[in-house]
Amino acid sequence: MTTTMVFMKGAWTFSLFFGVCAWALAPTAWAQEAVSDLTRCEKSFGKEAVSNTIETCRLELTGPVTQPRRIKILETLGKAYLAQNEADLAISTWSEASQYSKLSREDQSAAESWTRLQVLIGQTYAQVNQTERAESHFKKTLNTVEQVVGRYSLPAGMVQDALGSYYALQNKPAEAEAAFKRSRIVYEIRLGKTHARTLETRMNHAIGLLDMQKEQEAIESFRVLAEIINPLAQYKKEPIRAEILTFLGTLQMRSEKLAEAAKNYQTAFEVRQAAFGPNDIRTSQSLNNLGVVLYRAGDLKRAETALSRAYIIRADALGSQDPLTLSTQKNLQAVIAAQNAAKKVPAENEKRN
Repeated sequence: MTTTMVFMKGAWTFSLFFGVCAWALAPTAWAQEAVSDLTRCEKSFGKEAVSNTIETCRLELTGPVTQPRRIKILETLGKAYLAQNEADLAISTWSEASQYSKLSREDQSAAESWTRLQVLIGQTYAQVNQTERAESHFKKTLNTVEQVVGRYSLPAGMVQDALGSYYALQNKPAEAEAAFKRSRIVYEIRLGKTHARTLETRMNHAIGLLDMQKEQEAIESFRVLAEIINPLAQYKKEPIRAEILTFLGTLQMRSEKLAEAAKNYQTAFEVRQAAFGPNDIRTSQSLNNLGVVLYRAGDLKRAETALSRAYIIRADALGSQDPLTLSTQKNLQAVIAAQNAAKKVPAENEKRN
């Protein structure tokens, strides 16, 4: 099932004004679920204003829904609450959803659903700076999962991955490395080295390296991941490819490798557009990133086109005063100012002559 994680995994990213990669609703890389299988609530999330999504989810819960769909609706509703900075509501909603899931060896899907909800709760505690509570929740979840479904089960790998990200943000490198290693072992054993979830935990490890100020190691990790995923046909339109290329592109831009960064941002945009559609907020992220690097490279016309499209998507979905919309608006204003300045120079030279 599609998962949209809400944990902000680092504050390292380069910014032109408010942020190239600022993203409070960063998607994980798991393969996308068929659109027909999504609830109305899920379809709304990321495409409409958050308040509309919350109303859609609540209305859908009042009708007859199966238990699996109820869990999916509650999971998405919690994410929408968190997008409105209502962490307590998000946590209570995910706690309610977990009551409909079951942690058992016999039902792998339900076990993963329960674990994912617990991970979201732990991540949210961390996001609102309740770090001791977050770590305690992660450890309790891991202990429960290992006892019920096994140390090398996929749910155990999920918790280890989340713990790795948590410890990286707390700048505990030994603990982070150990957790990421255990998560990768689980996924490689269970799913294989090129499965999306194996690549995802490797990507999260690379992000963790950035959080721990190990940028050169992170660059190498993202470069290797890009070399692995780009030739694989099954990932041509999968979001994980866009995530990897976005991080790599941002690091390349930090190193003034603007042509390489623009190429990776362009590909990430194409992947997200194919996966989510042209008017999705996640697609707008890639357009914003692309516009920023084109601005840095002096390609003002293409920068204006990309940022204008990003602005329209964000204004329509989030409103004109949302921080992401304002971020793109300021980037676009910078491009327009640069265009006007470029026009002035020939005019002033002509006057002098």
